[in-house]
Amino acid sequence: MSEVRRHVIRAVTAVVAWSLVAGTLVGLAGPAEAKVPRAAARYTAAIEPLAGYVGQTICSPGAKAGTTAFANLLLRTYRGSRSLGISRACNVGGKSEHKEGRAFDWGVSVHKAKDRRAVKALMKWLLKKDAHGNRHAMARRLGIQYMIWNRRIWGAYAAGSGWRKYTGSNPHTDHVHFSLSWAGARKKTSFWNPRSFPNSSGSAPSSPRKPKPAPDRPGGVSSGPRDYPDPTPDDRRRRKPRTIPEPRAPRTLAKAAPLTVERMMVPTGKRAGKLTTKALVAGRRYLVEVAGTYRYTKNKGALADAECSTRAGASWWQRDRSLRAEQWYADHLDLYVDGNDLYAESDDGQSCDEEGHAYRWVYEAKRTGRVPFTVWDPTGYKDNRGKLSVRILDLGAVRDTMTWNVGSRGKAGTTSPGLLRGGEDYLVTVSGTWKNGRGGQADAECALGYDGRWRRDVDSYDVVIGEWSYHSLAPRLSGVRSTPVSGGSECDPGHTYSWVHRVDRTTPLNVRVGDPDGHSDNRGALKVTVKPYTGSTTEPTPTPSPSPTPVPGTVFAPEQLQVDSRSASVVRTKQSYPAGTKLRLSATGKYLMRGGDRWIAADAECTYTEGDYWRSTRLNGLFNGSTSPLGDLAVNGAIVGWSPVDGRGSCDRDNAYTYDLTTTKNGPLSFVVADDYYGDNQGVLEVEVGMQ
Repeated sequence: MSEVRRHVIRAVTAVVAWSLVAGTLVGLAGPAEAKVPRAAARYTAAIEPLAGYVGQTICSPGAKAGTTAFANLLLRTYRGSRSLGISRACNVGGKSEHKEGRAFDWGVSVHKAKDRRAVKALMKWLLKKDAHGNRHAMARRLGIQYMIWNRRIWGAYAAGSGWRKYTGSNPHTDHVHFSLSWAGARKKTSFWNPRSFPNSSGSAPSSPRKPKPAPDRPGGVSSGPRDYPDPTPDDRRRRKPRTIPEPRAPRTLAKAAPLTVERMMVPTGKRAGKLTTKALVAGRRYLVEVAGTYRYTKNKGALADAECSTRAGASWWQRDRSLRAEQWYADHLDLYVDGNDLYAESDDGQSCDEEGHAYRWVYEAKRTGRVPFTVWDPTGYKDNRGKLSVRILDLGAVRDTMTWNVGSRGKAGTTSPGLLRGGEDYLVTVSGTWKNGRGGQADAECALGYDGRWRRDVDSYDVVIGEWSYHSLAPRLSGVRSTPVSGGSECDPGHTYSWVHRVDRTTPLNVRVGDPDGHSDNRGALKVTVKPYTGSTTEPTPTPSPSPTPVPGTVFAPEQLQVDSRSASVVRTKQSYPAGTKLRLSATGKYLMRGGDRWIAADAECTYTEGDYWRSTRLNGLFNGSTSPLGDLAVNGAIVGWSPVDGRGSCDRDNAYTYDLTTTKNGPLSFVVADDYYGDNQGVLEVEVGMQ
């Protein structure tokens, strides 16, 4: 969350890469190319089927646990090789499992004999039979979906064809690309869990069914049946309980008007689930938000949400919840959309959202029509209790003016019914009060004290906003500094507050209330209104005649401003300047533009990191819809070249700068720190606007 966008776009990869490269320092002595990775001492005969082909369907580039572990395994084994990354930003290139954190590029070169020998040894180890006669054993136990190396591709979904010609634009001569199944990426395979992996009879399963041919190059989800192993002879003789199969998409969909935003409650006690009221449109992308828990057996402690489940006294687990011993490869209790398994990301960015039980998924509709939402319970639905709350938003629905309610009981808040337009300023107004389960009362900015007075200093109950980056569906949360609509800086008697919100890119806005003691016992809701910012926090009052135009040559008094680095909202001068006015701008001070261990300090022109010196070189990121140097003090939405007051080089030792500006149009000046995430910033820059 504290990463600036350029580091989000490539340093999720870089940070992972650093940790992986550090892993190369651990290993045994000897010729690296002759080694193979170390596995568990013994494996039972039970083994995964060959992975079917599942291409990218969501964007969640954070490195998954199994992908990171697999990368570390290779780097520890083959010293001198390197990581070329796991994650890839959502807006870079086409579809790729890198964007789901389940692909790894292993940096070895086809032009180096040592690297070629290492690759050969590894591939032999991955694809050979094990002691139980299982072919492609380690590839199956690790969840390898496909591998690309030196213009050749091997796919588990087409293992019988061996290595085939790869015709993609990248020849993969400087690295091996590995894509993992979801089970492999989540570290839920027998390679990592040999003791807990199912082994019903000790006998090896027969060879898996021949999978339906899949494309040589990844690009979509295979429509063929899943590659599950055939039952053993002992299993055939044993009477099995009736198992309800995985939800399937209906043959046809009912027609309806296109869906823009819709909320629905999905019953978990019905196999059919529930249809949307409006229709999804093929090719459009939708944000699916799911919240809530349900009971999946008569045992009150057996609970599940959209991604995880638990039994009484156990921890919540993700993608490791088979309810049938003979279906150990399955992930039951998930939510399905039109027959597609929901691979969602939790609201808090963890594997399971154990408090709010809220998850999100970007779903691209395959068909047009009313689609079913249902859960998969293979043991039956009669003993299930509870519903899941689902909200669907068309990610193409941009709306400049919106109003919605934010309930206080949901930790994940409520997302706007449309998207705000990137690069624009909006006036956000929040009104109303809510109560917690202990009798306390709060509004968007203040809380009621024990003395009966409303106080502004109880920040833990303030409104919080969440925005999405390119790399995650877990929103970046930040507080807001709203002001009473009645004026002043304290608490509003009508419990109505507003602030100007700068939108970096076209995206929905999530609003929630803070409650450190939990949200489940809260009552009440706040009303949120968003509209374009016109330069005033109140409704404009019509004037009988146009405002007079400033006269060129007018001498303006100096004006002092404070630019808060924590806010994406611009700060405007009170005075309007006619085109052609020659102004001198002064900026002093410094601020923290990135927190955490890899902190970065900045002033109007330069940045500083621990052990470094002030330098004018900036990190690049998205600002105002385009790639720009981050950290500068922007003037009228543009990055300018500030001059150091001491006249030495590019950076001033006292963090004081000037900039001479000749205005090109009538109006006030605006200032804002150029950043792509303001949630971890601290500090204020002082600005003075005067005549040259």
